[in-house]
Amino acid sequence: MKKYILIGAGVLVAGIITAIVLVILNLGDLIKTAVEEFGPPITKTEVRLGGADISVLSGSGTLSNFYLGNPQGFKMPSAVECGTIRVKVNTDSLTSDKIIIEEIYVDSPVISYEKRGNTDNFQTIVNNIQKTVAGEKTAAKSEEKKSETGSEKKIQINDFIVKNGKINLGGSLLDAFGDQGMGIDLPDIHLKDIGKEKDTTPAEAFAQILGEMTGDVTGTVTQVTKQLKEALGKAVEGAGKAVEGAGEAGESVGGAIKGLFGGSKE
Repeated sequence: MKKYILIGAGVLVAGIITAIVLVILNLGDLIKTAVEEFGPPITKTEVRLGGADISVLSGSGTLSNFYLGNPQGFKMPSAVECGTIRVKVNTDSLTSDKIIIEEIYVDSPVISYEKRGNTDNFQTIVNNIQKTVAGEKTAAKSEEKKSETGSEKKIQINDFIVKNGKINLGGSLLDAFGDQGMGIDLPDIHLKDIGKEKDTTPAEAFAQILGEMTGDVTGTVTQVTKQLKEALGKAVEGAGKAVEGAGEAGESVGGAIKGLFGGSKE
C-alpha cells in the first residue's frame, strides 16, 4: 500500500513539475494571446504582439513588435508601433488580486498622430477605452464577475517609461508639412505609481497612460506646428517679394495651415 502511495505521490509531483515547465515554456505565447484577445475590446482597434519572452522565475523579459492600430476613419495604418518593450513583473503578485509591474520600458516607439475634424486618433482611442471602463463599472454594479476585458485583476505599474520616440504626422498635418512632419522627436515620458493609490483595472491603466501620451504628443505637435508655420510664413513672405502673384501662393499655404487644428474634414 505504501508503495502505491509513493508511486502516486511521484506521479503527482512529476505532473506539477511538468505543468510548471509548460507554463514557463509557453508564458510568452500566453501573453501574446492575452494581448491580442483582450486588447481590441478595450481600444476598439487592432492590437498585435509579435512575441513575448518572459521568465516566470525572474519576472523580466521582452515584448516584441507591438502594434496598436488606428480607429476607423483614420488613414494612417497604426497609432503606435514599437519593436522592443522591456518589462519587469513582481512574480509574487502573479497569484494575487493585484499584479504589480515594476517597470515597463518602451524603447523607440513610432507614434502616428492624425487630426480628423476636432479630434485625433489618440483621443478617439482614449474615448474608446473610457467607454470600456464605464462598461466595467456598470458590470461591477450588476455583480457580473467578468468584464468585457475578461479580467477581474487589478494592476499597478510602478514605472512606465518611453524613450527615443518619434512622431509621424498624418492627415491635414502631413498634407501641409510634407516630409518635415515625419520623424519628430517625442519627449521622454516617465509615469510613476499607476494604480498604487487606488484599485485600477488594466483598461483604466491603459486609458491613463494613453491620456498622458496624448498630452505629450499634442503638445509636441503644437510646438512643432508653430515653428513650421513661422518657417512657411517667412518662405511665403520671401516669395512674395521675389515673384508677382505670390499672394495667391500665400493664400494657398495659409488655407492649409488654417485647418490644421480646426474643423478640416477628411
